[in-house]
Amino acid sequence: MKTIKAVDVKSFVVYGALLAAFWTLVFGIYAWIMGWIFGAQAWFIDMNLGNWTVYTMTTFGLIFLRAFLSAIGGALAGWIVALVYNVVAGMMGGLKINVE
Repeated sequence: MKTIKAVDVKSFVVYGALLAAFWTLVFGIYAWIMGWIFGAQAWFIDMNLGNWTVYTMTTFGLIFLRAFLSAIGGALAGWIVALVYNVVAGMMGGLKINVE
């Protein structure tokens, strides 16, 4: 039996940020592509090229902004989880796992 008595808070913060940003980016790009094909920015709707390009690139850029904002939230969540785990593990002696 091995015991995990504490976790590194910095690694939880980085993991939370990357996990939140990655999945926000994946779903955001999927939604952007679906909007580009079928939505208001579709190529077959009567729209001139200048407006279409600006709208398409703006919505594409906002995906990265949303991923960045989600990364901040994910980092905060990772920080809270790591701190709570360290406090609880300190009170109960750690988490015992069987490693074979």
